[in-house]
Amino acid sequence: MKNLITLIAILFISSTYAQTAMTRTIDVKDGQMAKFIEMAGKKTKKYDGPEAATQFYTWNILSGPNAGKIWRVQVGENLASFDEDAMNTPGGKYWQKNVAPTIADNNFTRLAVWQRANNASWSPDEPTGDLMRRAIFYNYKDSGEQDFWTYRQRIVEARKQHNDQSRPATSVWWCGSGCDGNWVIVFFSHASYEDQLNDQEGNLALWEKYDEIYGEGSHEQDVNKMVESLMPNGNRTRHLMLIPEASSDN
Repeated sequence: MKNLITLIAILFISSTYAQTAMTRTIDVKDGQMAKFIEMAGKKTKKYDGPEAATQFYTWNILSGPNAGKIWRVQVGENLASFDEDAMNTPGGKYWQKNVAPTIADNNFTRLAVWQRANNASWSPDEPTGDLMRRAIFYNYKDSGEQDFWTYRQRIVEARKQHNDQSRPATSVWWCGSGCDGNWVIVFFSHASYEDQLNDQEGNLALWEKYDEIYGEGSHEQDVNKMVESLMPNGNRTRHLMLIPEASSDN
């Protein structure tokens, strides 16, 4: 119990002021995707640049039941970044006038708030500019919290010590509001599906580093505990592709 309390405290401290994201799925009207991307892009480039309180990133959902729809992600430095009433801003009014007519369903009922788990995330020193993301959605049991986060933090520590700059960036976000259950997304950056396959070829060396740090057989043992921590159907993989022309410039 003491270890669990310590783990929760570490996660809370590391995420209290961590990056925060709000996400929603957008169903664009038939034949209106090009218009949506054009108008959403104009709005985003004009009103949601680096100087704004939040930035927007527009993703094409490539797989799963929402394939072909848009995933719109708004990112701020922390939760306070979202205090402004977006619909009453110039950007919000532009969206309502020019972008909303292309949308069949804005899906605000499924708005979710996520916070970045910095202690479970890793990026190479130089950004790769990869546009594809492999997103693994996990849903863990209340009783499985310690086993789930132990593995996620340990595998990132192994990445840091392995220090293979060719490894894909790994960004982990946990759901703070709008989700039913303990949902976490783990994003892996790839240039393409082929790049994903090439990245996976380096997993063995990473797992060996894990065992070197935490003891022989630790990786297999911790993975098994992590898998056992999940709810039924608590592991879903989706692929996304960034649409740069409809996203904020970093």
